[in-house]
Amino acid sequence: MHAPVLSFPVNQDIQKFIDAAVHEIISNRYADQPFGAFGKCAMYAIVGAQVLTLLTGKQCEAVCGGQILDCGGGRSMIIAPGRQEIRHARHLSDLRMYHCWIQVYLPDEAEFDPVVVDFSTRYDPQSAALFHLDFAAELQRDFIWCRLSDFDKPVPASLAPLYPRTGQRPAWLWRDARCETLLRQFQQDNAAQFAAITSAVLLNFVHRVETAMANATTASTSTPAAPVCV
Repeated sequence: MHAPVLSFPVNQDIQKFIDAAVHEIISNRYADQPFGAFGKCAMYAIVGAQVLTLLTGKQCEAVCGGQILDCGGGRSMIIAPGRQEIRHARHLSDLRMYHCWIQVYLPDEAEFDPVVVDFSTRYDPQSAALFHLDFAAELQRDFIWCRLSDFDKPVPASLAPLYPRTGQRPAWLWRDARCETLLRQFQQDNAAQFAAITSAVLLNFVHRVETAMANATTASTSTPAAPVCV
């Protein structure tokens, strides 16, 4: 295994390069589809986790479950499969509503609080539109890179009757064991495809970094020298 080239915390500019590379490669695969790569959070999570593992050498895992999505203006929604749906599902595609993201485990930290990375949040407005909810422009973002504890928030009263985690600690992001079994199966069944996509993302990422470095070098060498006073 090659040596990692990045360490945590990852520079924000590098985060943006990784996100852009993941999104460009995956979205291009679905460019001819009516909704593009919307709904492909599993692919974003699996490929993103593989890319981050190779770049950082850390344990980066694609996980699956549910979430509460903040749409702004006091509006929110639950994205999660129902219990009956989970019970009868044989493949990930049998689930209508679920969410996938990446968790990164940093063993040197005293407190368990994984890094959460989600390269599919750019599609949050489309998710809200499915529920006929407006999504606030100020909440739109291409990706998130934060901590799991950031999702430890009280469940909105309007969603409490629908919240599936009865008796558990309130959170806006949660894993489901059965969903993750289906995710692992999906990943294994398409291992060759995901390996090829991951390789393409890494090449794209390297190109972006090299281009940024070249531009920075050009800018620094083309800047006129300041006059010298004697």
